[in-house]
Amino acid sequence: MKKVIKLICPDCKAKFTIKQKIAIGDILECPACATEVEILSVNPLKYGELIEEK
Repeated sequence: MKKVIKLICPDCKAKFTIKQKIAIGDILECPACATEVEILSVNPLKYGELIEEK
């Protein structure tokens, strides 16, 4: 049984779920606005908008 993880996009505030295992450093994409979200911690769950250096 896979765990369902609920996230709120840090940019557009859309709610979405992930039905897969995640690990620190994984990059997920908001289905509403395509903002990339990086997993910072798994337990407790912490995530934030991916900021890429240019």
